[in-house]
Amino acid sequence: MKSRISWIAAVGTLVLAAAAAVLCGYPVFHLALELPSAAGIASSLGPLWNSLWTSAVSSAIASLVGMAWAVMLSGAVRRGRAALHAISLLPLWTPPFIGAFALGDAYARAGLLDQLAHVHVSWLYGPWGVTAALAIHAAPIGYLSGLTAIAAMNVEPMWAARSCGAGLWRAFWAAFRPVALRPLLAACALSFAFSLGDFGVPYELGEPSGFRTAATSIFANLSTGGTQGFTAATWQAFELMAVGALAVTVSRAAMRFDPGLGTSAPGATPLPLFPKRVRAISLAAYGLYVATTSGLPLAALVLTALTRAYGLPPTPRNWDAAGLFSPLVSAWPALVHTVVLAILAAAVIALLGLVAAEAVPASAVARAAHLALWLLYAAPGTAVAVAILVAFGHVLYGTWWILGFAYVAKFYGLADAIVVARGNAPPEPWRAARSFGAGPAGAYGAAIWPAIRPAARQVTLQALMSGLYEVTLASLLYGPNTQTIPVAVLSASEGGDVRTVAVLAVWMTAASFALGLLALREPRRRRSQGLSQLRMAMPAAPLEEVKLG
Repeated sequence: MKSRISWIAAVGTLVLAAAAAVLCGYPVFHLALELPSAAGIASSLGPLWNSLWTSAVSSAIASLVGMAWAVMLSGAVRRGRAALHAISLLPLWTPPFIGAFALGDAYARAGLLDQLAHVHVSWLYGPWGVTAALAIHAAPIGYLSGLTAIAAMNVEPMWAARSCGAGLWRAFWAAFRPVALRPLLAACALSFAFSLGDFGVPYELGEPSGFRTAATSIFANLSTGGTQGFTAATWQAFELMAVGALAVTVSRAAMRFDPGLGTSAPGATPLPLFPKRVRAISLAAYGLYVATTSGLPLAALVLTALTRAYGLPPTPRNWDAAGLFSPLVSAWPALVHTVVLAILAAAVIALLGLVAAEAVPASAVARAAHLALWLLYAAPGTAVAVAILVAFGHVLYGTWWILGFAYVAKFYGLADAIVVARGNAPPEPWRAARSFGAGPAGAYGAAIWPAIRPAARQVTLQALMSGLYEVTLASLLYGPNTQTIPVAVLSASEGGDVRTVAVLAVWMTAASFALGLLALREPRRRRSQGLSQLRMAMPAAPLEEVKLG
């Protein structure tokens, strides 16, 4: 048995090492070779600074706000937590480019709020609008980290402090503070990397005002800059890759908690409900926040898609429901391209994750290859696209291969959840199955696969979701016959066709929400066993499992 396991680990190590060499080592090596003289750094520092400060401010806001909502909702309700949990994750499921467009459609001049109340947000298009939108989209990361801290919190000191006369918040803080710092730091680092690499938000809300980040600068340099622009884009890609990898490495280190953190211990006392008045205020504040950041923007997006011409009042007499389908009909080749590419990329990522789950515990080479592949998740999409373009563009540009390589390289980090789940699987069922005569495949199916199946399912769904709305890689690497739906949305936005943007955005968002809810939903078999836990994998951390009532 030991020799068979060693043989399987050896094959897995070879597969993982080859994938790391093709998807990470070769592109990054070529990117480093293509770096021009240090004189090219100067022109990249301005956009890089804009990326750094907007990412830092938005990550701090997102982490604090998300963790605050986790605390308030955990102490405000018992029933309905599943619905509130799903609502809290809506910004994470909304494609950032579409979320930024929806915010502009709701709050900018001539937006829905301006039409209804003659009020608009003058600073939305500019650096502070970019920062606010990035914070909204990253807040669910802070929320998930807050749930992790609450699940690990020991409430006994809280009850002891209360019995000694301490106030509610002072007693809560005494119990919460010891377990809150590391999740907060991890959320800040992960949110920073998320914001640093985002292209859609600064493109939609920053470019109209002339505010350019490193991600949008790379896109502009590659689109119109010629040789000089490619030189600047190479430097910027290298800078973003280094900073993003550092940020998520910090997150990964901070999230290495004690075993069991993230799940309530058996028999643990849940966080007590807050007083009725505090609960009412918390729910009212949360409702206002959701309505402002998600409800009104998504409503504006749907109304724009329904209205037959942009600029008309979004009243029922101006609605044209048939128009919700005509852009899909005209863009059906791009739709097919998007779905097929996302499915294939998700399948490859899940399979590589299963290979890594068997090879990583047994081989230092496999661990190094897994880490190298995982680090590309930390790199912004524009940086990954430039690295892939430099390495394979002369041979594969304009083909599906280059897009497939880029998607797998960028989203492989999601597969870390499978590796973690495999490491947490107890060895006893495997040994028992083998002792009763089961072969390696039969023992794997009976003892190992049930333990990692939820992680594999979730990773596949999240990779599929990411592939469906990925705009950064697709916009830089697509060719005449490889256009995807996100590229069609970007092209319509550049052409000023607002309704087409809104219609395609509605369908993309609906698909993303459906996949997100499916990722949270437990199969009926596990619900019948009383294992109804909602899950959401954080890319740079172990799989989160948080009891929600």
